Amino acid sequence: MKMQSRSTSRPKYATPGRPAKPAHEARTESVALRITAVERDRIQQEARRAGLALSTYCRRVLLGHSVQPAITETDAAALADLNRVGVNLNQIARQLNARGAVRPVSLDALLDEMRSVVERLAARRS
Repeated sequence: MKMQSRSTSRPKYATPGRPAKPAHEARTESVALRITAVERDRIQQEARRAGLALSTYCRRVLLGHSVQPAITETDAAALADLNRVGVNLNQIARQLNARGAVRPVSLDALLDEMRSVVERLAARRS
């Protein structure tokens, strides 16, 4: 009886993992910085609040990029709920406006207020 081996080898050009970055994007340099323990703790806390690794947080801050706190599960849930309410209000407004049952201005103001709330919550995320 002859045993056949299953080939599980990959072609020589195939490598596992993420492809290497182009040379101009590779992060090959580092910066040493002396800070106090209190400063380190504060920086680590801010990085956690932003949902970022410490090095990513520091790089963004040093390069002048905006770093916002990460959206919490509570904020995400509130944003989703407000979005659902806004969608429902929009559907109701369309039906009522189509029937001429209400003045469009009053519903438009309500929808504008809902959009404003949703946009403010979404802006906290970005």
